[in-house]
Amino acid sequence: MDPRSAMRRQLGVWSAGDLEAVGMRHRSIAELMRAGTLYRAGHGWYATSSTPAAVTTALRRGARLTCVSAAAVHGLWTPPFGEVHVAQRRGGGRRCHSVVHEHRPVVRAWPDDEPVLPLDTALVHAGTCLPGESVAVLLESALERGVLDRAAVVDILDRIPVRVRRQLTGLRVDAGSGSETRVRRYLKRRGVRVRAQVQIRDVGRVDLLVGDRLIIECDSREFHDSADAYETDRERDVRAIAAGYAVVRLTWYKIWVDWQRTCETLDSLVRSGLHRARGGRLRLASG
Repeated sequence: MDPRSAMRRQLGVWSAGDLEAVGMRHRSIAELMRAGTLYRAGHGWYATSSTPAAVTTALRRGARLTCVSAAAVHGLWTPPFGEVHVAQRRGGGRRCHSVVHEHRPVVRAWPDDEPVLPLDTALVHAGTCLPGESVAVLLESALERGVLDRAAVVDILDRIPVRVRRQLTGLRVDAGSGSETRVRRYLKRRGVRVRAQVQIRDVGRVDLLVGDRLIIECDSREFHDSADAYETDRERDVRAIAAGYAVVRLTWYKIWVDWQRTCETLDSLVRSGLHRARGGRLRLASG
């Protein structure tokens, strides 16, 4: 029976204790390493070909993944990031290099024996490291996916700096993606009325409804790139326009890479009054 936790099985990681529990000794481990089945990933840890590079990067430095890097492993929707975010334990670990972001203060002791810090700890670290908007993306993803409940999120908020906490009002439990979170929060900061996950008769559920009639869909590569999805999306758009709505689709690239120009476009749309009703009865069901 595999003694590894669900987390270690998911990551393809073995601790020395895991190997000992299945009766493996130094000679057997050495044979697996020569065969390329296992390789050493820091003191007391062994990795496999399926182990994510970020995990081994942390373990080789006597560290653990945290912040946005840990959030990704825990299954949250994460904004794009480059550096591997790690936490060090006091008195251990090696100095990190430029592709690793080391969190301070160092941890007195690991809270468990996993290669990734618990999600609540990782999100507290995120609250001291990331812009408030990115923290909101992570927290809303955790709520939407049921990984954390509201009480757990309140506890996390109590543990992060006040300057960041003030930016995190209005967290929702039904955000469809971090892209949706980013666009919604941008419009709200500008005083524009925006509702998320609104059901519209004859159209279906839309990501965002701005004002009375501007629908914004935040398209991801994962769910909108196939030919069938493309046709379905366009059919929905036709029905929405026929019902009196205006529709704007924003890709992942427009929201996360070309964001400044996208903000200018959103501001222009709002200034034009495109989101305001222009007569007739719109088929809004519920929001």
